[in-house]
Amino acid sequence: MWNTAIEAIQQNNTEWLRENRLTFQQFFVQQNSKPQGQLSKEALAHHYNQKLFKLFLPEDYQGLALDLHQGAKWIENASFLDGNWGWLLGIGVGGAYFADYCEEEIAQHYFSPKNALVAGSGKPCGQANPNGSNFEINGSWNYCSGSEQASFFTAVTLVNEKPKAFIIPTSVANIKRDWNAIGLPLTCSHSIEIEKALIPKNHFFDLSKPLRKSDYPISTYSFLGFAMACFAPVVTGITKSLFHDAENFLTTKKETWQTYQPERFQLISQKIENVQTEIEKRSTAFYQVVEKSWKNHLHQKNVLEKELMNSGQSLADYCYAEVCKIIPLLGMDAIEKSATIQKQFKDLQTAYQHMIFRNYSNN
Repeated sequence: MWNTAIEAIQQNNTEWLRENRLTFQQFFVQQNSKPQGQLSKEALAHHYNQKLFKLFLPEDYQGLALDLHQGAKWIENASFLDGNWGWLLGIGVGGAYFADYCEEEIAQHYFSPKNALVAGSGKPCGQANPNGSNFEINGSWNYCSGSEQASFFTAVTLVNEKPKAFIIPTSVANIKRDWNAIGLPLTCSHSIEIEKALIPKNHFFDLSKPLRKSDYPISTYSFLGFAMACFAPVVTGITKSLFHDAENFLTTKKETWQTYQPERFQLISQKIENVQTEIEKRSTAFYQVVEKSWKNHLHQKNVLEKELMNSGQSLADYCYAEVCKIIPLLGMDAIEKSATIQKQFKDLQTAYQHMIFRNYSNN
């Protein structure tokens, strides 16, 4: 099923996506070898062959070097099929941003292999102490999605009391397997920890310093804009999937509600249609901003970061708000643990919890 599913997300085959969504979700569970997620060898082979974790890597590292809006749409389509898959892709492609900040030899070593896949954390944790030509690292970093299949990790630690990013070989990292969120259960978003690990100084990189030039300049694009382009599509895809579930749910209630609660049926039916139309409108506008921003970046013009962030935030906020409105209208059957719509709701709550969607300013 992998070949047809991958082709469907690449070609935006909405008909196939809608018809095979529930079957794919069952298939995806079977394609994981651990309860909290670890893609099977078969699944990973398809991902490597299609370079699904290299959507935004330059060709210098054997990447696809896709236009940002194109890759973002692939992530949305994967999220529509299964939120776990979309999240793994959205997270997995993010490490591409750091490639050109690393020393060239180190970047080639870690990013070029066919199975290259980064997991990690951007929160400054742990401590680094000089030890000859190395640093001795001690620390723990949580929420490293995709940890079970990562070929290496990236993290941020304190060097001379200042945060600095670095590469962690999997050989020195211990996966704690503590992922316990209500949704996205198969993303193996575990903590990693290292104790007295010697990390060479050339494995450290500084995002504040100039980097190597590239024909595919993802590493000089807005970091926040890049993150929004990867994560807003996950929320969008899951929400579209949930409203597809709501449509199916409404069909099972149609005869009863039209007979005994016609106003209820009409209200919910119209609500679902209106929201689906609005999400398509907002997501289309979002991808147009992403496309314009990326093209501007390629021509060294304003990347419209504020416009992109506002568009992605508005889209994600709308998705979450409308889901919270529709579920109470559906009644008790919709909150059964076994209800399909609840899987999407828990996945949505988990994805929407990402810090990219939080703004604590008063402005």
